[in-house]
Amino acid sequence: MIFSGMFELEYLVAFALGASLVAITPIAASMTGRESKLTKAISGAGRGITKQGLKVGIVVGSKASGLLTGVKSGLSEVGESFGDILAEAKADLAETKSSKASGTTKA
Repeated sequence: MIFSGMFELEYLVAFALGASLVAITPIAASMTGRESKLTKAISGAGRGITKQGLKVGIVVGSKASGLLTGVKSGLSEVGESFGDILAEAKADLAETKSSKASGTTKA
C-alpha cells in the first residue's frame, strides 16, 4: 500500500511540475519572446508532463469509480438482505405475540 501511495505521489508531483511550467510560460514569453527556444521548451515540457498527469488521473479516477460502484452494489445487497432479515424477525415477534394471546405456542 505504501508503494501505491508513493506511485500516486510521483504522478501528483509530476502534474504539479507540469502545471507550473505551463503557468510560467507566459512569463518566459514576455521576457524572451513568444518564439524563443526557452519559451517553446518550457511550454512543450509543461504541456507534456501535465497531459501525462491528467491521463493517469483519468485512469485512476475511472478505476476508483468502478471500485466504488462495486462496493456500492455490495452494500446495497447487504442492506437488502438485512432488511429482509429484519422484516422476518418482526414477523416472528408478531406471530409469537399473537400465539401467546390465543394460548398456543409455536416451537
